[in-house]
Amino acid sequence: MKFRLGNPDKGGFAQAFGNGLLKHGLRQTDKVACDLLVLWGTRRQHEIDAQRQRGGEVIILERGYLGDRYAWTSVSFGGGLNGRGIFKGPLGSPEKWNKYFGHTGIMRPWRSKPDGYALILGQIPGDMSVRGVNLDRFYCQASDAFKGSMKVILRQHPRTTPLKGLQAHNEGLASLQRALEGARLAVTWNSNAGVEAVLAGVPTITMDQGAMAWEVTGHALRMPPTPDRTPWAHALANKQFLISEFESGECWGFITDGGR
Repeated sequence: MKFRLGNPDKGGFAQAFGNGLLKHGLRQTDKVACDLLVLWGTRRQHEIDAQRQRGGEVIILERGYLGDRYAWTSVSFGGGLNGRGIFKGPLGSPEKWNKYFGHTGIMRPWRSKPDGYALILGQIPGDMSVRGVNLDRFYCQASDAFKGSMKVILRQHPRTTPLKGLQAHNEGLASLQRALEGARLAVTWNSNAGVEAVLAGVPTITMDQGAMAWEVTGHALRMPPTPDRTPWAHALANKQFLISEFESGECWGFITDGGR
C-alpha cells in the first residue's frame, strides 16, 4: 500500500504518522495517485474529493479532544471533520481512558444548577466546522429559546470580534472553565468546547452531528438529557494519539486491527 502526506503540520505529527506507516510496511510516494492520502485538517477539500473519486482512502489528522489538545491528535478515515469522520479500532476499550484520564477527575458528575444561566459557546465564523452556518442567527435563536426562563450568556470565541445585536459577556469569563462554573446548560453548534462542557458535568446541546459530544448531548433548544457518558469517554480517548504512538506505529496497529 502506498501513502502520501498531503500537507505538513507545525508540530510534525503528519511526518511522525508517516514514519509509523513505514514501520508497518507501507510505502511513501509523492505521486498524486496513492492508496492512502493523509491530510492535516479538511481545508483541501478538492484533494479529498479527488482521492475519493479515484477509490482511495483518506485519513484526517486533527487536534485531540481530551487533555492537552496540542499533545493529542485525532485520526479518522473518510475525509470528514471531527464527528463526520470515521473512527476505527477497539473504541470501547477503557484502557486508554483509565491510563491517561480516568484518575484525573477530568469528568465530573452531571450537575443540577437551577439558578444557573444558559451559556452559548461561540465559534469562529469561517471555520471549517461551521462552513455554511449563520452563527449570528443561531446565537439569537438559542438566546430567544431560553431568555424567558433563565439568564443567557454568550461567550464569544476569544479569536472573534464582538457580535452585534447580541451582547457577549466575555469579561470575567475569559476562561472556559470559569464560564462553565455558573452554567445551568450549555449550547453550541458543534464546537469542541461542547466536550469541555460535558466533561464539566454541564448538560449540553449540540446542533450538528460533527460535534464530538453529539452522543451525550441534546439536539433541540430545550433542557438537554444527562445520559451515561462512560462509553462516550472511552471512545473519545481511543480516537486520539500521542506523537510517540504515531512514530512507533502503535496508532496504525490500533486503528487497523494490528496493522492489517
